[in-house]
Amino acid sequence: MSENIQEEFANAELNDERRSRRLCKVVEAMAQAPEASLAAACGGWAETVAAYRLLGSEELKPEALLEPHRRAVVERCRAFGCVAVSQDTTELDFTRMKAAKGLGVLNEESRRGFFMHSLYAASEEGLPLGILQTGIVARPPEDLGNAAKRKHLPIEDKESWRWVDGYLKSSQLAAELPDCEVFSISDREGDIFEIFEAWQKLEGSPRAEWIIRANQDRALVGLPDGQGAKLFEALAEAPVLGEVCFEMRARKGTRKVKGSTKAFRRSARRVHQVIRAMEIKPRPPYRKAGKLPEVSFHAIMAEEVDPPAGEEPVRWLLLTSKQIGSLADARRIINLYLGRWDIEVFHKVLKTGCRVERIQLKEGRALVNAIAIYAVIAWRILYL
Repeated sequence: MSENIQEEFANAELNDERRSRRLCKVVEAMAQAPEASLAAACGGWAETVAAYRLLGSEELKPEALLEPHRRAVVERCRAFGCVAVSQDTTELDFTRMKAAKGLGVLNEESRRGFFMHSLYAASEEGLPLGILQTGIVARPPEDLGNAAKRKHLPIEDKESWRWVDGYLKSSQLAAELPDCEVFSISDREGDIFEIFEAWQKLEGSPRAEWIIRANQDRALVGLPDGQGAKLFEALAEAPVLGEVCFEMRARKGTRKVKGSTKAFRRSARRVHQVIRAMEIKPRPPYRKAGKLPEVSFHAIMAEEVDPPAGEEPVRWLLLTSKQIGSLADARRIINLYLGRWDIEVFHKVLKTGCRVERIQLKEGRALVNAIAIYAVIAWRILYL
């Protein structure tokens, strides 16, 4: 894998030929033993010191490190008629590294580390194509628990802007690939009206389509009298396009519900779902700068019929910029959304396969650069 992984960093503009050569050597060592510590991967004290010096260099930026890989991703995407760009955020917990500098707070004051938001590109069939972008951010301590203050900030200054920016980056990819249909795919956190607005503003220009799992029961406008005035109720009354069946494995875990974490369990079974879809026009939310424009798009609800006693039905409520006129259209959107799980697997490989949360570096800058390299290695493991 090491020879191929070096190609993903070839011609990185690091303003120093020696630094570029050292980067190739460090990447090769990290790729040959992704589960090992940096010291063990480098194989000697002199090589380890050189790697630490490179990763901690003020001249080394993750954007410059990943730019050759991004160009390679674009070229791989050209071979496909459709590319799905899933975006997601994960925590990188470095709390155990008490002496490390440059870390931010996570969900509580005692936990330190980074938030990593990645754009993961794959073909419609699920072939991993690479990391289009990854942002690794240290949250300042003063931002923890200050929701009231953040509420009044412009969205460009909020953490949630990363989802809008992810959509805009996917639209840039669409502009680079005029013969390829590009989808931006997000979970519930991406249910942000400014994404709908950005998509509408790009009408007539190259733009990505989007699929977002609904999080907010938005008020709707322009509906016939007697139809539910909010999203979830209106979709429950929408026309039935058809039915689907599939086998589901047993699953248990936790999920966030209205700010709290709750355990859930699902038994293995054959799931029978009814598919409904309709065009919707949500009421635009008010922002400090004024009211946002009205945007129309489609919504799909896939809901399980007759779930086992004591278990919640398997239900997906998806919003999409694509026109939905048939069961085949709806099933395609659902299948594309289900491919979003691959970015969860990518984060798992990054943490358990490459063990990034065990990197022994004391400077936040060096940690961020090492994580950026391991992100490409984790993609390559999945590609193989």
